[in-house]
Amino acid sequence: MTRRIPGKFIGVLAAAIACLLSGATAQSADALERGFVRPPDAAKPATFWWWFNSNVNKAGITRDLEEFRAKGIGGVVLINSTTGFGTRPIPKGPAFLSPEWRELFRHAMREAERLGIEVGVNLSTGWCMGGPWIQPENSGRWFLQSSLVVEGPQKFSGALPLPGGRDGYDGARQLFIKDYVDLPLEKLDYRDTKIIAFPEPADAAEGVRLSGGRLKALQAKSNRLDASSHAFVREVMAPPLAPWKAEPGDRPLAARDVIDLTDKVGADGRLEWEVPPGRWVILRTGHRMTGARTAYALPEADGLEIDWLDEAGVEAQFAHLGKIFLEETAAAGVRAGRDGTLRYFHNDSFEDGFPNWTASMLEKFRRYRGYDATPWLPVFAGRIVGSAEASDRFLYDYRRTVADLMADGHYKRFEELCREHGLEAESEAAGPSWSATMCMDALKNLGRVSRPMGEFWQDNYRFVQNGQNQVGKMIATAAHVYGKRTASAEAFTTFAHWSDDPAALKPTADRAFCEGINRFVFHTSTATRPEDGKPGYEYGAGTHFNPNITWWNQAGAFLDYIGRCQHLLQSGLFAADVLYYNGDWAPNLVEPRHTPPGLGEGYDYDVCGTDALLTRLSVSPEDGRLVLPDGMSYRVLVLPDSDRMTVEVARKISDLVRAGATVIGPRPSQAPGLAGYPQCDAEVRAIAAEVWGDCDGRARTENKCGRGRVLWGKTERAALADAGVYPDFEYDTAAGSLDWIHRTVPGGAGEGGGAEIWFVVNRNAREDRVTCVFRAAGAQPEIWDPVTGERREAAEWWSEGGGSEACGLPARTVVPLAFAPRQSLFVVFRKPAAAKTAAPAQRVAGACNMPSLAPVQEISGAWTLAFDPAWGGPAQVEFASLMDWTLHRDEGIRHYSGTVTYTKKFDLEDGASATGGRRLFLDLGVVKNLATVRLNGAPLGTVWTAPWRVDITGAARRAGNVLEIDIVNLWPNRLIGDKYLPASQKFTRTNIPLKDDAALLPSGLIGPVRILQEKR
Repeated sequence: MTRRIPGKFIGVLAAAIACLLSGATAQSADALERGFVRPPDAAKPATFWWWFNSNVNKAGITRDLEEFRAKGIGGVVLINSTTGFGTRPIPKGPAFLSPEWRELFRHAMREAERLGIEVGVNLSTGWCMGGPWIQPENSGRWFLQSSLVVEGPQKFSGALPLPGGRDGYDGARQLFIKDYVDLPLEKLDYRDTKIIAFPEPADAAEGVRLSGGRLKALQAKSNRLDASSHAFVREVMAPPLAPWKAEPGDRPLAARDVIDLTDKVGADGRLEWEVPPGRWVILRTGHRMTGARTAYALPEADGLEIDWLDEAGVEAQFAHLGKIFLEETAAAGVRAGRDGTLRYFHNDSFEDGFPNWTASMLEKFRRYRGYDATPWLPVFAGRIVGSAEASDRFLYDYRRTVADLMADGHYKRFEELCREHGLEAESEAAGPSWSATMCMDALKNLGRVSRPMGEFWQDNYRFVQNGQNQVGKMIATAAHVYGKRTASAEAFTTFAHWSDDPAALKPTADRAFCEGINRFVFHTSTATRPEDGKPGYEYGAGTHFNPNITWWNQAGAFLDYIGRCQHLLQSGLFAADVLYYNGDWAPNLVEPRHTPPGLGEGYDYDVCGTDALLTRLSVSPEDGRLVLPDGMSYRVLVLPDSDRMTVEVARKISDLVRAGATVIGPRPSQAPGLAGYPQCDAEVRAIAAEVWGDCDGRARTENKCGRGRVLWGKTERAALADAGVYPDFEYDTAAGSLDWIHRTVPGGAGEGGGAEIWFVVNRNAREDRVTCVFRAAGAQPEIWDPVTGERREAAEWWSEGGGSEACGLPARTVVPLAFAPRQSLFVVFRKPAAAKTAAPAQRVAGACNMPSLAPVQEISGAWTLAFDPAWGGPAQVEFASLMDWTLHRDEGIRHYSGTVTYTKKFDLEDGASATGGRRLFLDLGVVKNLATVRLNGAPLGTVWTAPWRVDITGAARRAGNVLEIDIVNLWPNRLIGDKYLPASQKFTRTNIPLKDDAALLPSGLIGPVRILQEKR
């Protein structure tokens, strides 16, 4: 589909393309193809490279990096840590930051530069940021309160009671995991924030205090509620937003009656105060360090985690650790910066519970919200100040301030410090968090760093919700709305060990790709010393991925797949029709990818927060599209289902609509916070009256305002259909189950330089033939296979109507496709083609643009197998027929792990030939787990996923064929066989014991092996 860029944005787009399109000033159709055939370094995946206990040496460092480069890894994230997750001990190497360790670090940097490997370094040991240099005052904080009731008039002179260390946090569900929570208060660096007093007559006490449901909601509203990191977004966001309403009997405290006594309290905590007449509550508000320590830190760097809400924490981390990494890189003679080897510092996932305070909270609150929070502190203690609604508004402002401080005080400052040294900042800035309820603005956090990152797990039950990765869409949409070229993810994390092959990893990878993730960082590669044996020392979490895995020699084929996918999915811009505004509240998270009810299937979307809405979104004067400075554009903006909207957002919505935008959502009637209240409500209503007019969402669903319009009571799908915007991608759901994502390279498909790129995935573990409809026209559809790198023009396709010419929307293109189980394909439109206006009268019989194959010969009978005796197998054995190794009576075969070469001689039968241009394929049937094929000495490649076949047309002979197939299985069988052997007889060495009930995994070439011939 042609994308027309408004003239006024051409200059902006031109500048942005440099960072968006794989480092080129323009992504030509030819460059797309070249990068697909041979993925550039920028498209190659990276890997976490863990140095556990500094158990590394120069030989192992060199071997790892050389192997990474040879197989297709483009970068490493170096993380120093101690043994994690209860595994057996790992030997200790040089002390962290010792002269010996520094020389190893310099060697690694020199080798990475020699090999052209990009390096990022984790700005901590273990995670998260912290260390012995973080003083208690710069660590994460929780607020605490205590109260004392006094009667006046009197002269009060005495010590105020200290709060309990866990007061207000007893309902937390995960705190028991952290042994520092229940330390005595004197060990938790308690510090006062404010001492206030307020009148509370005994007969009014109950009316002043929250009770019932309002009191129950206080923990969530005050960011003291803990919840599992697996919680659903709506479970996290809904409780703080449920409004407090006035109830009969409320006798709220007036804010003007609150007295600040802070200057009357001495350093010893004694208050000297002339108490006025009446009953008074003295409220002491202070804060303690949470006590959170850096997880799995090396002893030399063990210490408190930083304050996430203040710049001082990350500044101390940079000064004490970042400075050393930079100095040692320079000492190695290695360049740092955009064109250097050390490219970025890494900031791992936020796993520090829910810090909710900082020493300068009240000053920062005033700066962000514009008023003094002091009179409202009793709300934290369950008192109603002003009114139930006003108290709720204050807590809204408090949560919003916590979110802003995290985004600006930590992530923005981290990025600034990196930029000062020419580096970028990479961060898992939005979870999954240790506590899901942390009052973060996820999109704002991610937008503050140059490399936004999340994570996805190989386990389908961890951090997967309704079939989608928990944070995949959130990371991707942040990258889109903030103009980042990559949306990165810690990839394939798991607690399973050596049980997943590339075929098992592929569906997980494809799901992440369709969510918008386009840069994988494998989790994980443990740095290895060759002398430590195999599988070697490993991390207790993560898909093990290093030269010690059985299938490492075949890993390049899988990495080529990822590189090809990432090259195309990093090219151009994400294609979406709808932008959803996620509101101004905190916590503010993005739900996993789903089909929004008002949008339905066939369209895609992004989500933005207030920050991007206010600072980055504008309207094209040519066509009313909502545009971002980096070239992204959307047809409609959808507001949340809420009657609350800040004045600033209301003004922006008014500006967008008047400039020509289409906005869908309910009329706002009030502002959410206390700043400027109640005038803020009046201004929101006044703006809404102009923009929404008499649109009520029922009898009247549309109002025109300026050049644009607002809709209420009408779905986004209906609005798109009315504008002639048909679905971007459709398919015959009765024939299969597909997933997809669309990227567009500016320039227009078929117009010279531009392209439309769809990535389409078969989610079924079966073959499917599906008719697909793409919103593109005027270009020849091509089918690019990311597994093999093959590209070909679709032979079977046609155009159909599907757009309004008045809207400048062309027809769509129909392409029948055939998929192997779990197969993924790219459909690319880049070259002009003569339009096909109707379905052909005679379609290629069931071909669906794939070769139609028929079996012509089975290679049966005996096979010769060569095992490696060094791993317990026989040097050579004959199998009368193909079988699973675990069913063999020979223990060395049953428990074998590694590579076995199958050899078979055969002649082509009469029906099998490559005459008439009909190709021959070798189908391997069932393979456990990877196969590398040679025929008559000609290498035919590695087969690791469906379809399990290779083209043998050019290698096959009529007679005397020699077929060699290297089959590789996984480690568990040998580990199980070693479990009860004496130490002197074990073949394997590792710190990861398999569970007692671990079962042998099917292994070998199970077949049947057949020759298939292409039909005419």
